[in-house]
Amino acid sequence: MDKDEIFELIDQLYAQAKMQFGNAIKSRWFYDRDGCPGCGRKIKEMKWKGQKALSLNAFIYREHGVLIAYLLCGKCAKHIFERSEVDPNAPTEVHGEIEKNLKNAFVKHLGH
Repeated sequence: MDKDEIFELIDQLYAQAKMQFGNAIKSRWFYDRDGCPGCGRKIKEMKWKGQKALSLNAFIYREHGVLIAYLLCGKCAKHIFERSEVDPNAPTEVHGEIEKNLKNAFVKHLGH
């Protein structure tokens, strides 16, 4: 998957978020720093159900009205997938770390 494909998917996520949340979503931002926002590991393709995959995710940073899209490393993605099979609505400890790191990165990005 190349960057154009990733940005096309982010555009779709943004359009869906705008339809669902309206004016609460003002912009989008892609976290493209080196390292997974959950653990800092290198992000690369992983195997999921026998296929090559990337874990593209997004959340809304409500205070700024921004949809933040990001990729996860295989270890963090698999941990979240496995936990969601047990309890789909329960956030993991990784979710808190990811959101904290992404919020900090976004605020830093605003200050350039």
